[in-house]
Order: sequence, then C-alpha cells, then structure tokens
Amino acid sequence: MSTELMTLLGGTALLVFAIDELAKSVQYLAGSRFRAWINNFAGNRFSSVLLGTILSLLLSSSGAVTVMLVGLANSRLLTLEQVFSVMLGASIGTTLIVHLVAFNISKYGLIFIAGGVALDAVSESEKVSRLSKALLYLGLVFYSMSLVVTAGKALESNELFQFSINYFQDRPVFSLIVSAFLTAFIHSSAATIAFVMSLMMTKNSTVYEAIPWVLGANLGTTMTAYVASLKSGVLGKQAAVGNLISKLVGVAICLPLAPYLGELSEKIGGDVSRQIATSHTLFNVFLAILFLPFVSWGVALARKLVPPKAGEGEFSFQYLDPKTLDAPELALAQAQREILRLSDIAEKMVAKCLTAFETGSLKEIEEVKAMDQVADFLNRGIKMYLTKLSQKDMTSEQAQKEFELVLRTHDLENIGDIVDKNILELVRKNIKKGYAFSKEGWSEIIQFHQKVVECVRLSTVYFSSRDRAVLSKLELLHEQIQDMTIDLSELHLQRLHRGVKESLDTTSVHLDLLANLERIADVSVNFIRISIPQTPQNIE
Repeated sequence: MSTELMTLLGGTALLVFAIDELAKSVQYLAGSRFRAWINNFAGNRFSSVLLGTILSLLLSSSGAVTVMLVGLANSRLLTLEQVFSVMLGASIGTTLIVHLVAFNISKYGLIFIAGGVALDAVSESEKVSRLSKALLYLGLVFYSMSLVVTAGKALESNELFQFSINYFQDRPVFSLIVSAFLTAFIHSSAATIAFVMSLMMTKNSTVYEAIPWVLGANLGTTMTAYVASLKSGVLGKQAAVGNLISKLVGVAICLPLAPYLGELSEKIGGDVSRQIATSHTLFNVFLAILFLPFVSWGVALARKLVPPKAGEGEFSFQYLDPKTLDAPELALAQAQREILRLSDIAEKMVAKCLTAFETGSLKEIEEVKAMDQVADFLNRGIKMYLTKLSQKDMTSEQAQKEFELVLRTHDLENIGDIVDKNILELVRKNIKKGYAFSKEGWSEIIQFHQKVVECVRLSTVYFSSRDRAVLSKLELLHEQIQDMTIDLSELHLQRLHRGVKESLDTTSVHLDLLANLERIADVSVNFIRISIPQTPQNIE
C-alpha cells in the first residue's frame, strides 16, 4: 500500500474520530443550554430549521444532532413536527465542514491543536479543560482534512486511482450506492464528501462526477439516526424513518436532475472542490424548501409506517434511550421522565391500597401487586441506565442531578415495597380474620390516607418543577402527617380504653397501617434533603 493511500485512509479515519469527539466536547460545554435553545426556538418550522442549522454548526455533525433529536422525540420533549423541521436545518448546517475543505481553511489545524494543548496546560478549571479539548479536536478536524486533501492530490498520477475514477465516472447509481454505504459505515457525510473531494481534485474531474457521491453521502448519513432509533421507543423510530424518507425522496428527485445541479454549482463559481461543497449545500437547502411546507404530511406518513407495537406496553421503557448516554443532559432528562412515570405508578399503588381494606377483595390485592411488578421493572431499568450514565464524563451539576435521580428512584422503590410487602399483608390478615374497623377509626384512616396520597403527589410535582411554593406546601403537609400520626394513635388508644370491640379486634392492623402510611410520607420527601440547600425550614 502506497504512502499516499495510507495517508488518505488514515486522514479520513482521523476526521471521523475528531468530529465525534468535537461533538461530545461541545455538548459538554453547552450542557443544559442545548435543551433551552431547543425549547425556545423549536416553536415554529422556520425557527426550527434555523436552530437545526446552528446546532449542526456547533456540533460539526448533522448525525450527532439527529441522534439527539431521536432521543428528544423518544422522551416526548419535542413533537415529531418539531423534530422533522430541526433535522432539515441540521442537514444544511453540516455542509459548512465541506466548505472548510473547499476554502482550504484546514491548513490552520495545527494552530488550533497548539492552542488547545497550551490552554489545557495553563489551567486546572474543568470548563477550561473542556474548552481546550474542543479546540484540540477542532484542530484535528482541520488537520485531518488537510491530510485527506494532500493525499488526494498526490494520488493523481496513480494508475489504480485513475482507473477507479474512470470506472465510477459512467456509473452514477453505483457511485451513489457506494457513497451511501461508506457514509453509513463511518457515520459522517462530511468525511465521505471530503474524501471524494480529494479524489476529484484532478485536472480531468468535474462537479458532475461528484454529485452522485454527494447524494449518496446524504442518504447514508440517515443510517446513523436509524440505527440509534432501533433500541428507542416508537417516537424515536418515527423520527428516524421520517429523516430517511425525506432524503430518499430528495435523492430520487435530484439524481435525474444532477446535470442541472452541477450547472448551477458551476455558475456559483470556484474550483471543483468549492463546486462540490456548493452542490452539497444546494441539495440540503432544496430539501428544506421542498419538505418544510409538508412536515405534517411527513409526520402522518411516519406514524403510519411505524405504528406503536402491541408489546410496547407497561413492561417497556417509554423514555430511556441507551444511544443518548453520550449526551448526559439529554440522558438525565430522559431518566427524569421515566422516573415521573414510576412516580405515577407508586402514587396509584398508595391510593389503591386502602380500597382493598374497604372491599375485602383479593382482586384488589392482585391489581396492586401487578402495579408493583411494573414498578420493579422500571426501577431496575432506571437504576441500570443511571449507573451506565455515571461512568460517562459529566459536569459536577450533572453528577449531582444524577445522584438526585438515583435517590428518587430508590425512594419510589421503597414506597412500592411498603405497599406490597407491608400494607397488602395487613389487608390479607384483616380479610383472613374477618375483622372490620370501627366507624370512627375507619374515618380517621381515610382522612390520614388522603393526606399521605397528597404528600406523594406533591413530592412528584416538586421533583418535576422545583417550585418553592410547592415545597412550602409539601413541608407543611408532611408536618401535619407527623402530627396526625400521634393524634390518631392516641384516639385509637382511647377507643381501646372504652372497650370498642372493632378497635380491640383490629388494633395491631390499625396501628401498623398508620405507621406504614407515615413511612410512605417520610420516604416520599426524602429526596428533598439533597435537592435543596439545608435550612432550618427544611424537613427535619
């Protein structure tokens, strides 16, 4: 293998690596700001396209943006309409990298590498260290581009190279297919087009020969999102399929019109490499103009092609997506959404456990136990997901958030266990003995139970919103529950002293039930201890 060919292949591999690492560094630096931008600018289609363009410029990869969007759709943080619009913009933004090659900016790569290394050497700050890595990887992107371009020029006189160019010159469909598979394999359309540009920089090559490769690269890059969606929920799959369909239709339209696209690129001007970069941009701008008015139709088609499966029920994760673990901010948002789902199940278990006492039916017990099985499934999955996330590179704020989510998940597991292992056993005990609570005692238990259910509900609201007003209500309610536990226990003892038969029969069940309900209230507010600064007003 010649030195030029090794340089070409090695430079392409380095470019793929550098783009991937640059995307991770920028995501780390931006943190929650990415989500804030998405929430603020994804309101209408035009701003969504602009947002996608900006995100793709920052991450240097439409594939990284698309994977992020698949995760957001799967987490229901964005609608499919918003995701499709942002994807169109992301495809435009990623063409900048190809223009950097065309304008020969890549020769400044070593300057960025030197700057990144120097910045890392003089600072111990975590954020500055990340910024230095971003500069380093940006420099590697530029440097690897220069390697690819230089190697391509050196191969001009190679006979095998000339044969390959001539072979593909008259086979546009085959060129498109090879380009699509190559891009799907290396996960970077920019790297593929940069590779092709280096091969086309010969005296006999034109932009017309490169256009099938450009179209194939755009088609192949959709596989990154499609593969990422395979382990995600139905919304993530619909988003990926919609992206694939738009590129397929665009390629089907533009391939027969390739001569006109090439002619327009030539008129805009520049050498062959700039014309190739221009054709890449024109294709994606054309896609945005073509599909933006019909986003709603695209969503309807994606939903028809990827309907929800019957198996995607309770024993499945609606929000967790393993492919987003490399984007901690998004992964944390997904975990929180799944925990809110678990919170809803825990609240229903607490609310329903008293119905079993009231009806004396074993059917009610089985329904609550069925809920507990789903809760156990979600608890295991969420903890495993967060454990994998903890092994990733996170900011201190993200690590704190991850710890809070783990604690909340553990608390919800405890609530489910209290209901399943303790309260349901009390129900069975009461049914077996055939006892009934006194009228006064049962009325007190109902009131107490309502307070506990409200406490669990408010804890979920605060967990989701971190609203200080909700926190104040929660603290006050928890204090009332603690006071009520003592008061109701004393009232029960008074009935025992009066010799009330029902109270004598149910005394152990009655007191244990009060104690378990109080434990549920205590556990539901446990996460507050580490989620807010400790003050005298916090829960004791």
